[in-house]
Amino acid sequence: MVPALAKVIYVSGSGRSGSTMLERILHSAPGVCALGELHCLWRLDHAAITCSCGSPFAADGHWQRVLDAAGFGEHTLAELRALEGRVCRSGYIARRGFSLDALRADPAVRRFLDLQFRLFEAVSDMSGASVLVDSSKAGPRAWLLACDERVAVAHLHRDPGDVIASWRSVKFDPGLGRPMQRMPIGAAALDWLKADRLAAALARRRPVARIDYHRLCADPRGEIAALYAALGLSGLSEPQWINGATVREGAGYHSLNGNPDRFARGPLRIAARAADWSGLPTGERNLIRGVAALVRAGAGRA
Repeated sequence: MVPALAKVIYVSGSGRSGSTMLERILHSAPGVCALGELHCLWRLDHAAITCSCGSPFAADGHWQRVLDAAGFGEHTLAELRALEGRVCRSGYIARRGFSLDALRADPAVRRFLDLQFRLFEAVSDMSGASVLVDSSKAGPRAWLLACDERVAVAHLHRDPGDVIASWRSVKFDPGLGRPMQRMPIGAAALDWLKADRLAAALARRRPVARIDYHRLCADPRGEIAALYAALGLSGLSEPQWINGATVREGAGYHSLNGNPDRFARGPLRIAARAADWSGLPTGERNLIRGVAALVRAGAGRA
């Protein structure tokens, strides 16, 4: 008997904060399936999506079966894309008083969630996993998904200076066949601050597990155990630890877009990766440090 979908772990946070590493750790646990950035399914042209298995989306049997099982076609994806453009916005949430009850009562939000849970349930049925990990990271979507009690939100935190420097460094994506986009300093700072503030506001209304990137890298096993406890996953199997800092590769990993590390194979060695400041001009480095200090102050983390 295939277990029913019990929990969706939604990873919020800024890009370049370690979400691919976290999802790969969690995916190694029996009963857990990581989806990557699921919102790419309706946000992006499918020709621009490469699954972590190496297949272009259109040729990936796994995701095509998921869409078929969920009854999704172009019309459904277009509807989901339009709904996201309308309801998955900080302003939309603010106009409803940052109230989960008001959002739950909104017909457009309910439809937005119903469509996504068709996808979640299709993946759960196909994979046999009762726990899914969606590392799309977008803060407004964390709020909307939090309207459903089956969703647990984990907010991933990394120092804004390291995040902005990472966005400014060159990183090659094998799925794209070219370097990833380098986000402007101001945009990266705003993305970090928005994700942090939305997660903090959500945590005042329902539990949000906060994961610090450096603590996770320093004590992976302990931090994952704490995450399980915070999310009420005490009955779930642990990741397949080889030792305290390494997990086995999880089977059936079909992660959508995000960090190029999703293409890596074999055991995952968990270690902090320092942002590469060396290739940045001195003036840009100084600007990043100044902007990061302002962001920390704005987040109350100076």
